[in-house]
Parts: sequence; structure tokens; C-alpha cells
Amino acid sequence: MNNIKVSVIIPVYEVENYLERAVDSVLAQTLEEIEIILVDDGSPDTSPQICDRYAAAFPDKIRVIHKENEGLGLARNAGVQIARGEYAAFLDSDDSVEPDMYERLYEKAVEEDDDIVMCDVKIIYVDENRTSVVSTYPRETIDLADYIAHGNNITYSVNKLYRRKIWEENRYEKMVFEDIALIPALVTKYSRIGYVPEPFYLYYRRANTLSTAPKGSTSDIIRAFRSFIENADPAYREEVIYCIARQLYWNMTQSRTLFLADFITLIQTYESDFRLNPYLEKDKKTRQILDYLKRDVIPETIICAHFGGALPQEYLDAVHEHFPNARLLEAEDCGDCVHDFPPSVQRALAEGNLEYAEEYVSLRMLYAGGGIVLRPNMRIGLELKRLRLNRAFFGFEDNESLCPGCFGAVAGHYAIQALLDSYNGESVFNRALLPLRERLRDFLILRFGLKPNGHTQRLKGDIQVYLPSVLAYDLQNGENACKIAVCPVPEGYEVVSRQVLGMWSDQLMENWNLYKREKQARQAAGAKAPPPAPKPASVNTAATAAQIEREVEARVQQVVQTYENSTCWRITRPLRVIAGWFDR
Repeated sequence: MNNIKVSVIIPVYEVENYLERAVDSVLAQTLEEIEIILVDDGSPDTSPQICDRYAAAFPDKIRVIHKENEGLGLARNAGVQIARGEYAAFLDSDDSVEPDMYERLYEKAVEEDDDIVMCDVKIIYVDENRTSVVSTYPRETIDLADYIAHGNNITYSVNKLYRRKIWEENRYEKMVFEDIALIPALVTKYSRIGYVPEPFYLYYRRANTLSTAPKGSTSDIIRAFRSFIENADPAYREEVIYCIARQLYWNMTQSRTLFLADFITLIQTYESDFRLNPYLEKDKKTRQILDYLKRDVIPETIICAHFGGALPQEYLDAVHEHFPNARLLEAEDCGDCVHDFPPSVQRALAEGNLEYAEEYVSLRMLYAGGGIVLRPNMRIGLELKRLRLNRAFFGFEDNESLCPGCFGAVAGHYAIQALLDSYNGESVFNRALLPLRERLRDFLILRFGLKPNGHTQRLKGDIQVYLPSVLAYDLQNGENACKIAVCPVPEGYEVVSRQVLGMWSDQLMENWNLYKREKQARQAAGAKAPPPAPKPASVNTAATAAQIEREVEARVQQVVQTYENSTCWRITRPLRVIAGWFDR
């Protein structure tokens, strides 16, 4: 095709149920001089075959690229690299566009000689069966500084038409939030921007998509914000900071609260920019993010001292999956530091007690730079992100002992310093080379008033102690942040110590017995209560009493069902059957 006006690049990955709608919406465009570039990003479903079928049916209009999977941004790069149009546009393969979108945007671009032309976005909430329109700007003429600070849809790639030459010197990065990293910065650099105030782009929003479901890679949004700040035109620095502040407020308070520690770290990195921003000074609501500047956050550093061999691959895989941007700080040998170790640690090394020395070195590294100590036998989880909001945290391994495999603190925390000091001098811990779990438990009991009962506790000195189900075993209740990798188990099963199993069962039985006692007390109180005052004849007293009884019984069944479905009850069921047999 000659004289192509617009090239539409559609990245394709696992969209066999939506791809045809997207492609058909472009084929139906009123603009005839258009080409479609389908970029199969190594999709494992039938999407590649759908692409080839369209290319065969429309050889003069559709081209296909098949490539290995590298992500949305790099797929867009591949497509725009072979584009021949005067302008280029991007369409996500699970969305669609109105029939006149590209004709209207192209006409606007030619009329004003624009580098970028934008439109509004219609959001279709698939799971909620509703729609809303997000207006990009209140006026058709764009004031660039005002748009960066107060406009909408600035991070979207898909509601814009770009002069193709822009892509000769700009590329997407390989990350989840590649739009945020690149598109707003482009807007600051190419000031000839047009706007057609119509919702041409139809964005189908679903739950649990790549950008909305919480995953370790969601932390890429921090990288994206940094890239926006560093690559934008410095002339718009104040507007850029305020634009990011608005997005941070939404992410920190509503959308991605799990990653709050990451956002706080970003604000602290650019503290002067945020504190001195004139737009934030006038925006009382968004200015609330500045309150987080005084909050300590544990660094995203994983600390592991291991002198007995390489780290297990499962350990590294879990860290990469849930903390992909973390710094993994390892101590694989003692090197020249042995002479600096306390006598008890030197003796432990001489006797081959590597675990004792590893625990000491981990504490030293933790005190020096802060972070999270993660022993080789632990498997990290995404929920550990929340625990970085503590100044120091530990967790029970059972109802008495603390877990030495996962704990964290900010740099220079005095409790970690005191623990390090305990390795010096004569004490039963040092003479017997007792493990950290015992030292830690007694230290927190004597100095901070810890109650060895396995329950969550907030100690003085901003020290948080968690349940065994948070930092040792997974109760499958969504709260587990780290667990002990005792041995391989089938999918859906967990390994739990006998002590913890008993503790959970006792707690469940206590709750169940408490509910029964309260029910019995209410029934007894009802039996002793004086006769109620006569009710109007129109009220069916018998029917009302029956309704109350049904509601009470339904509540009882709900509690029973909850108890039966709990992980602890299912795990202990075989033990209870055996116990029942012995009782008989």
C-alpha cells in the first residue's frame, strides 16, 4: 500500500478471546490509508494463528511479526520499527477503537502540524457492567504545563497518534509500566500537541490483569516514575513532580497499598522536589503524601549469610518473583573479617558451627545497612512488602520460639545493636553457642516484655512480632509473608509443625466454644426475660419468632462451615479421626 497515513501496532499475547474484536475495529476505520501490524509476542494460545489468518485475508493491509516473548513495550518497539505510516498509533489487543478515531486524529495532526494528537478514553468495566468516560483535558487547546500538572490520560500510549519520526529516537523499556516511564516524558519534549475531545478509545478494564493484579513486578511502577522524572524536559520539572504526586496519592491510598514502602522510598529520594513543589502547596489532599516523609522504611535489601554452599535455586526464584528489584546482599565466606568477630563466633567457626556464625554475620549486615534477613531455608512471599513499614519486625515460629529465618530492621536500629553486643562477653548463650532463636526470644522477653504465646504483639521501640502464620508457616489465609521450606510437598499442601498445629487448633476451639457460650447465654437470658408487651394484631408473632430462630440457626451453620473449611481444621482432620478411634 502506498501513501500510508497511519500505522496501527497491536501487540498480541494470550488474547485469543479478544483479538478479533480489536483487529476488526481497525479494519472498520473510515480512514482508508491505514496499515495494521500485529506483533505476536510469543503467545502460547491460538493468537498467532489468528494473526496469520488475518494477514492472509488482508495481505495489502495487515502484516505480522512473530517474536519471542519479551513484554508489551518491546513488542511495540518491534512493530513501530517496521511501520511505514506518516503517523503511528498503538492499540492493546483486548481493547477496540471507534470507527472514525484515526481519521479524526490524523486530520487534526495535519491541520495543526502536530507531533502528538490525543483523544478521550471510554472505560468499560467488564466485571461491573458499567462504563465511564475520562476526559483528557477541559479545553480543546492544550496548555502544556497545565496539561502535565492537571490533565488526564497522560500515561496512556493508546489514546494518542504520534508522528512516526518520534520513534526513531525513543523506545519503550522492558518493564510492566512502560507507558508511565516513556509517554509522559515524550509529552514534555514534543510541544506541538493536538486534542480531539471525543472518547474514541474503548478501554476494557478487567480484574487481575497484568497491570492491576498485585505481583512482584508491580514494583516496576517505581522505576517508571523515576524514568519519567529523569527523562522529562527539565523546564517542566515542577509539573512533572506534581503529576507524579497525584498518581502517588491514588496508588498509596487506594490502588496499590501493598507497595506503600516502595512509594515512600521514592518520595524520600526526591524529598526537596516534593516539599518545594508549588502545586502541592495548594493541593491540600494530595499534599498528604508528604506526611510519609518522616516515616522510616526498611530498605528493599535481602540479606543472607551462607557459608555452607550456594543458595537453593528455589530461594533465588522466590526472591526474583516477589522482590525483583531488591538488592540481594550475600556473605558467602568470612574472608578477612574473622579477626573482628567476637570470641564465641570465632570458636563456632573453628568447631564447624557455621549456622551460629551466619546468624551473627547476618545481624552485622542488618545493623550496617538495614534490610530483611532471609535464611537459605526460607521462601519469601509478596506480603513481606507490607512488613517493610515497620522499624523492626520478628515473628513466632511456634507458640514460644521466634523464627530466626526471616526478620528485618532499619539501619542502625538499637535493638539489633544490642543483639550484636550480646555476642561479646561471658554468657550461657556464648558458652553453649546457643542458636539465635533462643537468644532472640530471651532478649525480647527481658528487654521488651515479649509474651511467649505465639500471638501478634507490638513491643516498645516500634518492634512488631507476628504470628507463626506470617513468617514461618502458611495458613493459606492470604497473610503469609514468608515460610520455612522444610521439604517438598504437593500443590495445595503445607508443612506445619506439631506445636503450631496444636496452637491453631486450640485457638479455633476457643473461638468456637466462646461462640457457643454466648449463644447459650443469650438463650438463657431470653428464657428469663419478662413477657414482651402486646404487639399490634397485624404482626404475626409466631412468624417473627420463627424468622429469628432461622436467622440464629443460619448463623450457627455459617460458623460451623467456616470452622470446617479452615486450613487448620482440614489439616488436623486425620489426627482427630485417629484420636476418636482411640477414645472408642
